[in-house]
Amino acid sequence: MLILFYQRIRKTRFSFYDQLRMDELDRLLPRDIEITYDRAKMPVADAVVFNLPFLHRDLEGDLEKPDGQVWVAWSYESEANYPWMLSDGLKEVFDLWMTYHLDADIVLPYYDYTFREKLLTPPCGKDGDVCMFVSSPVNHSHRLEYLSELTRFLPIDSYGRWRRNSFLKEDTGYASKLETIKRYRFTIAFENATSPDYVTEKFFEPLVMGSVPIYLGAPNVRTFAPGPRSFIDARAYESPEALAAGIRKYCRDEAAYAELLEWKKAPLRPGLSKLIEDQEVHAFHRLAREIERLKNKRDNNHEEIELSQVL
Repeated sequence: MLILFYQRIRKTRFSFYDQLRMDELDRLLPRDIEITYDRAKMPVADAVVFNLPFLHRDLEGDLEKPDGQVWVAWSYESEANYPWMLSDGLKEVFDLWMTYHLDADIVLPYYDYTFREKLLTPPCGKDGDVCMFVSSPVNHSHRLEYLSELTRFLPIDSYGRWRRNSFLKEDTGYASKLETIKRYRFTIAFENATSPDYVTEKFFEPLVMGSVPIYLGAPNVRTFAPGPRSFIDARAYESPEALAAGIRKYCRDEAAYAELLEWKKAPLRPGLSKLIEDQEVHAFHRLAREIERLKNKRDNNHEEIELSQVL
């Protein structure tokens, strides 16, 4: 089976780290699967994987879909940021969807199987109250307006490009970010868009590092929570001022704050445990399996049609 990745696949923070090299893809896929980035092979590929949010940018002219070819829509991005991805036309063109949505054909979330152990890493001592890393101007969730109001009532150490007031002594990249988060009681975890299942590394990074996320984003975020009191939901407070008052109380009361980390001493909630378990088989293996299943189904239907014509 030949699978063409129309664009180079960008990696997520936890599962991957930059761009997948061809030899890395070879190791991740079954041996009977050949993969390529060579678009000249598109007419003979069994399946083509498109990084959907950036397809307009990377498209080279009009594309024609050969008969029997499987097209896969790959996306880590919220449709709130790319509303054209919800069009009925796309649903007719693509055969399989590989996204963060829990009902996708291949579920590709912002966590992986290693989180079973990572999430239960004990927290360390804290020397800071609240930090945030906000750099992107994407703001469909209106997080920037909320944060602007919140900072009037709550001191926040900002290390991102947006309203930066704090700096890393030594910036070695992503590892420095995680080490910084580990030192804070709370971490701002505001998504750039609000849509179901869109729970990104902003939520999981502080959980892994033993900081409590202050979250604004997916309405079903509790589905992804490792414990009953593992995060602060900004929507539970009537205003940014009220949220700030609640956070200040936790920062003054060590016993109350410690209760927010009690979940690390217990098994993960069954819901999240099941979601992580579903990631034991790597997404690329599940992708290959779904492509094969779909092609076999089409072949069987074609044989049935031919037989009915003979009869």
